[in-house]
Amino acid sequence: MERRHNLPPDLPSWPTREAMVARGLAINLPWLAFVNISFALMILLRDILFHDLPETSRVSTRLMDTVDVAMGVIILLAVATVILSWRTTRGVSVMLLLLSLVWSLCCYWFVTLLHLPHIWPLAIILLLTAMAALYFYPAGLAAFIAPLWITLPFASVSLNEALNIRFAVVWSLFTLILICGRFILLRWFDEAWERNQQNQRLIARLDLLAHQDPLTQTANRRAMLHVLESAVSQQRRFSVMMLDVDYFKRYNDTYGHQAGDACLVRVARVLKKSVRSEEDRVARYGGEEFLTMLFDCDSEQAQEVAARVQKGLRHAAIPHASSPVSAVVTVSIGIATLAPGQTAAELIAAADAALYRAKEGGRNRWCSEITPPGEPS
Repeated sequence: MERRHNLPPDLPSWPTREAMVARGLAINLPWLAFVNISFALMILLRDILFHDLPETSRVSTRLMDTVDVAMGVIILLAVATVILSWRTTRGVSVMLLLLSLVWSLCCYWFVTLLHLPHIWPLAIILLLTAMAALYFYPAGLAAFIAPLWITLPFASVSLNEALNIRFAVVWSLFTLILICGRFILLRWFDEAWERNQQNQRLIARLDLLAHQDPLTQTANRRAMLHVLESAVSQQRRFSVMMLDVDYFKRYNDTYGHQAGDACLVRVARVLKKSVRSEEDRVARYGGEEFLTMLFDCDSEQAQEVAARVQKGLRHAAIPHASSPVSAVVTVSIGIATLAPGQTAAELIAAADAALYRAKEGGRNRWCSEITPPGEPS
């Protein structure tokens, strides 16, 4: 039995670097908040979780109550930061700064007044967690790390009443670890952004190939039908022109297929110059057939565009020695205007029928669904 392979999930892509940063914050900040909330709860539940804490009778009850309130504030700030990051990146740095300031104040009290050894690993874990969660967001990273990074050495000096050389060496090494760690992680982030940009360019090229005729640089049939169906569903007013290069097979037989391709390119150029605005669409419908879509255009206005196309081809003067109707390349045109309740397929059929009548009338002319064939130009 043939083994089935699951298709890989679609890779995420971001239009801007800011969007990628916002997505990273939405993913990473819940983890940073979880660490902050966990440590805050550990301090709030210290009497239950830890039985070897030093005696704190010399510390006022009021101070410990203040610490408990501060832990509650940390929990609220952590939750608020996560909720804010899901909506916008504005204000996230301010929330992180407030969070760090509360931690810094509490850590200073724990070190200088309680002499708690547990605070040093707690603070280091907070700093490392912030670096891992915010390395790609410099403003938020600085806002969270700076207060703690400054407070802890200051607390050490206050505790020892002098600068401890061993602490200074250890703290310098730890700072170097933070800087190098962020540099390494940021390189991965930059490479991911570059890959995202490459994917965006590849998607744009593939989309262009899927919706554009590579020879004439006009829309292809698939793209035009999509626009047509959309315009019909929106009940927009428009007309279409179905064009066919007269005696194109004879042209290929006489001049060769390379010359035939060049001829189609020049015809497409004339069509693009003849439409009225950028909203109007020109598409290669198949072979030597083109379809032009003219928005906010009735049959009479479409016939003016048809006359402009024929005038443009006369001016282009592409030689066609094998044509019975002209010494230069000409086109036959069928015009149809969308009627109420008409479908896209019915509109195309009406334009095709008008094109057939233009050919039957002698080619090198246009024919509307409601008018007889126009005279050759």
